[in-house]
Amino acid sequence: MQPLAQLANGQSVLLRMFTPADRDAVREAFRRLSPESRYHRFWDTQQEIPDSVLNRFLNPKPGLHETWAAQHPEAPDEPGYGGASFWRNEDEPWRAEISLTVADEAHHTGVGTVLMAVLWTRAKRAGITEFFGHVLPDNYAMLDWVRSLGSRPRLERGQYVFRLELDEAKLRATPTADRLKTRLREVEDWGL
Repeated sequence: MQPLAQLANGQSVLLRMFTPADRDAVREAFRRLSPESRYHRFWDTQQEIPDSVLNRFLNPKPGLHETWAAQHPEAPDEPGYGGASFWRNEDEPWRAEISLTVADEAHHTGVGTVLMAVLWTRAKRAGITEFFGHVLPDNYAMLDWVRSLGSRPRLERGQYVFRLELDEAKLRATPTADRLKTRLREVEDWGL
């Protein structure tokens, strides 16, 4: 049985790892993103997801790199509400780069927090103790979100780089961090 999460708007979402069979749904999800969302997540406004990126997303290697989807439980072949991934750093295997994409219509519903909790739990179980990521300077929503969790993004070569230790005790005392902690307990209960 695949886990279901309840979002802030009452919608249930199915959480599962991407597979090669998701190729068409991921392509369509990419097309449905607004140009602004594509730019903030992929740093480009192209209409089609490059095959190289698509192939990386669709061929997970548990513990090394995983990409998870949040989908409507009654329409698992549809593009869904979002996706998130982690990629273990080869030179520093205790670290992993993360990325999150939330469909425009699902912003501010908690999809990103649920996906972060899944990545956190899976990565921690694989021995990863720190996430890092790169954010464009004008992606204020993402910068605010990681700051509210306790990260202190640094501007490096025109982009912000954030670090986030996978330690609940080091999360800031904020409503955002509290929601993540609640989701972490939920994901742990699912046994992911």
